[in-house]
Amino acid sequence: MKRMYGLFLVALMASPVSAQIIVDGTRDVGYGGALAVQTVQTQFGDNTNPLGFSNEGELDAGYATIDGGRLYVTLTGNIGANFNKVSVFIDSKAGGENVLSNVPQYDFNNVSQNFGGLRFDAGFEADYHLFGRWNGGAFEIDVADRAGGANAVVGVNGGAAGVGAGTGVQSGVVNPGSNGLNSSGNRALAGFIASPVEFGFNNTNILGVDFGTGPANQVAAAAVATGFEFSIALSDIGNPGFGDLIKIHAAYGNGDNNYHSNQILAGLPAPQGNLGGDGGGGFTGSLSGINFNNFGGDQFFSLRVPVPEPSTLALAGLGGCGMIVSLLRRKK
Repeated sequence: MKRMYGLFLVALMASPVSAQIIVDGTRDVGYGGALAVQTVQTQFGDNTNPLGFSNEGELDAGYATIDGGRLYVTLTGNIGANFNKVSVFIDSKAGGENVLSNVPQYDFNNVSQNFGGLRFDAGFEADYHLFGRWNGGAFEIDVADRAGGANAVVGVNGGAAGVGAGTGVQSGVVNPGSNGLNSSGNRALAGFIASPVEFGFNNTNILGVDFGTGPANQVAAAAVATGFEFSIALSDIGNPGFGDLIKIHAAYGNGDNNYHSNQILAGLPAPQGNLGGDGGGGFTGSLSGINFNNFGGDQFFSLRVPVPEPSTLALAGLGGCGMIVSLLRRKK
């Protein structure tokens, strides 16, 4: 145990201090390498407009890191200006949904219900759903606490970009008082976040994967540096602790949540066309026919909550040492 404790402290002292990340839709060096790189060409169109206004979309690569008690995520690529959405499901605490329920009601006309029946890979249980899309000229995001999928009323916060609206580069903040809006009956949804959610969107990418269903050029996909980025407090997603694993599933689909493209991160095996609603490209009115266990590999990527830097532990004194010992015991 003493030797393990000593090695652990050495590893902590050798870990680099993370670079500051600015949430603006451009990947920062502080993310490090990609945690997922696209494996399939896009069937939702390849953007060629450097101004960012097009209906084409792709997910090139996924990046994530944790700093200052916040989860930072960047999905490079493009999102079409036609209400198509990128959906990010986060598994960050015990429990959750491996098969999504059709009970929670949020998003325009309650189209969250069209996710009902979608099955993730074994080992992924969604707790939170964050999604972004154009609405006219402004880019908007919502984040929902699905709370296990048992209730129609769930906590949802949302907001539109306050900087750059109407352009290909936008950014905004969703504050705790900015509640989501369920348009069915115009019922305002109560929010759940206690800290602001930051987001940025840069749709100017014209590189990355090409149009088609074949294998993606992963070198080109990894070279893309712009797309959709957000930051959310760990305390608002179940407060995962040191060493806990956070899993992220990203998917690109239509605005009604009933037709998925072939752009998933982590990627699908090539060749692969659009998933549609039945997993084979067919339209069924919902996503109930998609089962990610039917595709090779895991369609999610992961990162662990890191132990604080040595300077932080030094401030904690003996409490910090006790925290390390507790972590080591839990991981043995």
